[in-house]
Amino acid sequence: MKLRAHLFEWPSRHNVHLMLPIMLVVSFFLHAACLFLFQATFPTSEGSRERSAIVYHLLPDSPEAAKIAPMLAASDPALFSSPKIFGRSEWKLPETEYVASFDKETPALAPLPAPPPSQFLPPESGTAPVAVAAVAQPASPTENRALPTAVRFGGALEHRSWTPPQGFEFSALPAVPRQGLAPAEFLVAVSPEGLPMHFFPQRSSGNETLDRAALQYLAGCRFAEAPSEGVAAWGTATFMWGADITHESGR
Repeated sequence: MKLRAHLFEWPSRHNVHLMLPIMLVVSFFLHAACLFLFQATFPTSEGSRERSAIVYHLLPDSPEAAKIAPMLAASDPALFSSPKIFGRSEWKLPETEYVASFDKETPALAPLPAPPPSQFLPPESGTAPVAVAAVAQPASPTENRALPTAVRFGGALEHRSWTPPQGFEFSALPAVPRQGLAPAEFLVAVSPEGLPMHFFPQRSSGNETLDRAALQYLAGCRFAEAPSEGVAAWGTATFMWGADITHESGR
């Protein structure tokens, strides 16, 4: 019997019988509050009421008809519309004759200049062609003499005295003829002490070897000092190639 008492020993009784009526009361108040909140509405504002059309029938000889007669006469649509009935072709635009100004006036052209006298055909009055022997002019000594390569400075270096490097020779590969060389141009900056500082190629001669030689030539030049300026002078150096260019052996 003691064993069974231990197996079927129940806990003490709780006060559960009071929770049901308490929850019913709480549910009632919650439902009442919800009904009050959801049924509350804002008062509606009364706007202007729509009015239906009203028709007044006035006797022809009544005083009311006499008062309203001027207003009816002023609002007569016949006063603003034409009694003319348009035909079916009235929508077409009227035909106009327009002529452009360049068709009305013909500009006066200036006469052509007289042709220059021919240097090869004989005059029309002659009966037989006249043969003129071309005599070659002797070349001047300055034209026969080969001109060396010249360097021209521009910008702030145009009127500044300078000294070229001693014993400098321009050389190029034989694959590039001297007649096809273009003048090479460089942008040069010279310090107040007369030393070249910067070189920027602006136009190539068409031969890379000559361009490098021109840079070496500019680096060896010495200019007159200009301490009063205090800043570097910028100018251009243009190489006019002459007949003193030597040929290198091909690599």
